[in-house]
Amino acid sequence: MDGLLTGLADAGIAARCFAADEVDAISDGKGAYVLLMRIDHAVAFGLRSRAPVSLEPGWLVYAGSARGPGGMRARLRRHFRKDKVLHWHVDRLTKTAGEIVAVPLNDESECGIIDRLLQSPKFVVAVRGFGNTDCGMCETHLLRYSG
Repeated sequence: MDGLLTGLADAGIAARCFAADEVDAISDGKGAYVLLMRIDHAVAFGLRSRAPVSLEPGWLVYAGSARGPGGMRARLRRHFRKDKVLHWHVDRLTKTAGEIVAVPLNDESECGIIDRLLQSPKFVVAVRGFGNTDCGMCETHLLRYSG
């Protein structure tokens, strides 16, 4: 995890990390966030009108936005829950992740976060078309940390 956090900091994303038991300390402001998810076993799932995708174990990095009611605290509280209806692509990962850490970022955009991370050789596209159905700029919002 230390190398992953250093990789984020090297990309200009240095902020406090929150675990599930700290979610109430997260701001209810609007912004974007990064989810760091440790996948302990291969995870397979489908995306709209595509062949099933399989992800190998390792650290995944997802960038999302929290601009709706309740802001970042509400969105991240949902991501930390295991008992939820699967709505977004990332729900399939947060439901099975062995560890999740959230990095809320005020006044940021998920596209800007992805762009900065992809400038580093430590982050690569994990799945094209993942989590970016409402985005016309990015090829994905899910990266793999390749340290």
